[in-house]
Amino acid sequence: MGAHGTTYVRREIWGLQPDDPIVTAYANAVKAMRERPEDDPTSWSYQAAIHGTYATPSHPRWNECQHGTWFFLPWHRMFLYHFEQIVRAAVIEAGGPADWALPYWNYGLGGRNATLPFAFRQPKLADGNDNPLYVAERKPGINSGSSLPGHATSPAGALARPEFIGTAEFGGDRTAPAQFSKSGGELEETPHNVIHVLVGGRGLMGDIKKAAQDPIFWLHHANIDRLWTVWSALPRRSDPTETPWTNQSFEFFNAEGQPVSMRCDEVLATLPGLGYTYDTTPPPTPLPAVPPGARAAALKPPERQLIGASQESIELTGQPASVPVPIDPQAAEAPMAPNQRAYLNVEDIEGEGNPGTVYGVYANLPPNAPADLEAAHRIGNLSFFGIERAREPAGDEPAHGLSTSFDVTALARELEAHNEWAGHALLVTFRPVTLTPPEVPDENDLVQSPADEDRPITIGRVSVFYDA
Repeated sequence: MGAHGTTYVRREIWGLQPDDPIVTAYANAVKAMRERPEDDPTSWSYQAAIHGTYATPSHPRWNECQHGTWFFLPWHRMFLYHFEQIVRAAVIEAGGPADWALPYWNYGLGGRNATLPFAFRQPKLADGNDNPLYVAERKPGINSGSSLPGHATSPAGALARPEFIGTAEFGGDRTAPAQFSKSGGELEETPHNVIHVLVGGRGLMGDIKKAAQDPIFWLHHANIDRLWTVWSALPRRSDPTETPWTNQSFEFFNAEGQPVSMRCDEVLATLPGLGYTYDTTPPPTPLPAVPPGARAAALKPPERQLIGASQESIELTGQPASVPVPIDPQAAEAPMAPNQRAYLNVEDIEGEGNPGTVYGVYANLPPNAPADLEAAHRIGNLSFFGIERAREPAGDEPAHGLSTSFDVTALARELEAHNEWAGHALLVTFRPVTLTPPEVPDENDLVQSPADEDRPITIGRVSVFYDA
């Protein structure tokens, strides 16, 4: 439990009025933390720099966020947990609610929830002072109430993944700790990465080294953390049990600015140990007993067999683009086994920086397809959050291109049933994701960030694999 046995409840931001004490206390705390010295671990700039920063010289714990790795979820849970304690201390010091907890932004509900919360849109408060929650450096349209599309905000694909470990599974694949590796899970890509880019464009939220400077960052990550609790409560779901994951520890700072350490196995559940919960957290579902041999087999990384690959690279410049992926007639000659799965990989993604554009990824999409048909051919989303970090990694980490993987088993089985798989080409199309402008723009928000300029992105290869 929290202090004095308190259970802190994180509430959905759209269920709160812009002047709710939880919201106003957060705004006041942000202002107070921004006024603290940069070398104070409880300052706004220091906390944001733990996630990422361009500032030099580096201070302890700066640039230590975990992305593209199976530590993504536990590291960010620890990060938010200690940040929340720091903010709560600032809230209480200013006379705010003693049970203050970080709100979350559930954009996946659609409707108004898919727009930036009102309290973050207005440059000025009612009293004429600057709004600490407002940031001009966001994607054009976000601050005036444009809506995020449902396919970009929905966690359904991630929640449907049965395993935590794997690049096309829920939580990411095995890697050593790294600020940005290339083995992220489904939840990290959609909605996590996608929301970063659709909200930030090439501004704060769109840059891994600036993202935590935007106050909405923390509500976004509270929602990602909540989705981990949702997934964990589903039947037959379980977090990693391997000691390289469970015993891995990370260091942060507590509300007094003192260094503290936590292990992954200490943050598997928010209650009772961490002392917080969500207003919509489902009750945990007991998992069935797993035979001793089955767990060991499940932990073994699956081998994959290449059955098709594009013959040329493709460049994305803000316009739709397609590339054929021939499926080898011999490699895919035998029918897929009942438990076999197929994956589409987008590999060797390189660029000078995040273009601020998210792309929907489609298979065999007909030209000028209407929205309903387009949805039937969508296999996922592709964003470029962190591409700068991949090109210029920290310390002795190797530079690498980004990559992502999509489970396309259902598509492969359907095409196989119609004799359109082996010996045929799968046409993979990338189409920019657009925001839906509001019918009536927010009259209180007249400040718009400049439109993003296209930064070319090169995809080295699109490939298709079977697991063994």
